[in-house]
Formats: sequence, C-alpha cells, structure tokens
Amino acid sequence: MVRINTIRLSVFGLLSVVLLGFSSCKTTRVATTSTEVVKPMSANKLIRNIENNAFDYKHLSIKRITCQFDNGKTKTSFKASILAEKDKQIIVMLSKLNIPVGRLWLTPDSVKFINYLENNYFLDDYSYLSSMLDMDIDFETIHAIVSNNVFSLGDEKKDKEIRDYEAKIDSGMYVLESVKKLKPRKDNQKMSERRQARKTAKIIPDSPVRQTIYIDPVTYKLRKIKMVDAANSRNLNIDFSDFVPVEKQLYPGEMSLNFDSPESIMQLHIKFAGFSTEEEKGIRFKVPEKYTRINP
Repeated sequence: MVRINTIRLSVFGLLSVVLLGFSSCKTTRVATTSTEVVKPMSANKLIRNIENNAFDYKHLSIKRITCQFDNGKTKTSFKASILAEKDKQIIVMLSKLNIPVGRLWLTPDSVKFINYLENNYFLDDYSYLSSMLDMDIDFETIHAIVSNNVFSLGDEKKDKEIRDYEAKIDSGMYVLESVKKLKPRKDNQKMSERRQARKTAKIIPDSPVRQTIYIDPVTYKLRKIKMVDAANSRNLNIDFSDFVPVEKQLYPGEMSLNFDSPESIMQLHIKFAGFSTEEEKGIRFKVPEKYTRINP
C-alpha cells in the first residue's frame, strides 16, 4: 500500500507535470534553432517578445503523458493526463499500469489531492507545496510556467523585476539573467513545530538565487531555465525541446528536469501526446464519501 511518503512523491511528480510541461498531439516536430546572427536586444523588448509569444489557451487537455522519475534511490515510471481551464482550474489524473492512483486539482486558492489506493485525500492552500519547494508557489506562477512564459521568483513588483534582468547572447540564444531573493515561503501552520524547525535549520533564508533563462531567437520560446542557489547548494535545470505546432502556436513536446541539493536529487523526463483545445464537458472532481481527510 502507498504510505504518506509515497503521497508526497506523487504530489511532487504531479506538480512537476503541471508546472513544467504542457505539449501537443503527435505532429511534425519544429526546429527552433537558427544559424542567423543574433542581434543584441534590450531586456524590456526581449520580455515583451516572450510574453507576446507565450502559449495561450482557454481549454486544454493532454490525454497521454509518460513520465520517467529517478531520485537516486527509486526509479519509476507513471502515466498522467491533464484537463485545464485557463485561470480557473487544472486537473491531473495519475495512473500506474492503467490503474488510477491519484488525482490532483489546482485552483487559484486551493490544492486537493485524492489517493485512490489508500482511500484518503487532503485539501490545502499552496503552503504545503510551497514548503516542499522552499519557496512561495501560487496559481499565477503555475499558469506562467504552463504558458511557457517568464515567471516571478522574487518578491518584487513586475516593473522592478524587468529592470533587474540583464539581457545578453550566449550559444546562439538570447539570455535573461538576474539575481534575486526567492519569494519568502509562508510558514505552514499544518506542519509540526519539530519539522518546521528542522526545515528552517537546513535552509539559509533570503539567499540570492541566480536565474538564467535561454530564449530561442526566432520563436522567443523558452528553451532552458537554470536556477542556482549557491548558499544552499541547490541547482535546478529545466530543458524544453521538440517544439510542436498546437493550434498555430508552438509548445515543447518534451521536457527534462534535474534538481540537486545536499538532501536530495531528482531527474524527471516527460513526453506528451493526445492534445485538444476543445472544451471538455462534465469535468468533475468529487471525493468519495467514505474517504478520510489527512493532513499533509
């Protein structure tokens, strides 16, 4: 049977799917690299071009998602599907060997997860997920990443963030780079005092994080994101590849994530297929009556 730590792993994997990968059905892959000389561009103009080319949708469904997960101790694979309604909800269904394992429901103000193997569920705001990542996560941040758009890591207002970015050229791509403090993570009152103290002792608060974003010079799509938290020895690398046409737009068909810290490592590779931008009828998220609510 799946225990609490497995629930935690499932939620993190599901969140990674939601945060770091929307794609398209099987279509011809689109090359997004260029041999043309890349001309210098200001950070303001570059960010405007990224936002103007961000993936836009009202309804989106991904019926076939395959994921390979490795944390150095456990290797596993699972399948998922996603139903999303812009700015309102994202529903993720997780299965293993064609058996439903769990379901995740994200809305602007809540996170709900159902564990079908243990007949339980939890309902929370974003504090639990934020505590796992040691930064403040909200629905707006998730939507930005889903749209393959620049998202906010810092606690500053957007205009100030733009001024903080430096634009340059590296390896034939545009690069946006900044150093800023992470959004402060709100204390999770549901977390035990002992666990809260243990996590606080491990993480140096207000540490600067260097964020480097690589942008394709032709499509202005994000190709790579690097985050380096030197004070806490944490590194995150995300690569987007195999861009495909989706309703006259482009979106990465594959993504790879690598995270390492003194406490853990994680590798996640995701492929997507079976996309539709048609509205799905009868989307429901209901907890069975006999299921027990648990605290994260």
